[in-house]
Amino acid sequence: MILVLAAIIAVFLAGTVCGIFAMLVIGIHAEEHRTGSTSTAGSASRRLLRSETCDDLPARNKAGR
Repeated sequence: MILVLAAIIAVFLAGTVCGIFAMLVIGIHAEEHRTGSTSTAGSASRRLLRSETCDDLPARNKAGR
């Protein structure tokens, strides 16, 4: 019985920690969107996240002229 209660409490605490972390990440993301691209760190982060390697680029079709 004690193990069952300990397991229930552990699951509850793990869910609480994950929920708090998710809300923190969502809040930071919303704040970045609200402020725009005025910060240097924000623009550097966006450049890094949007960078594409040659493997990521789709195949380009030549214009049929």
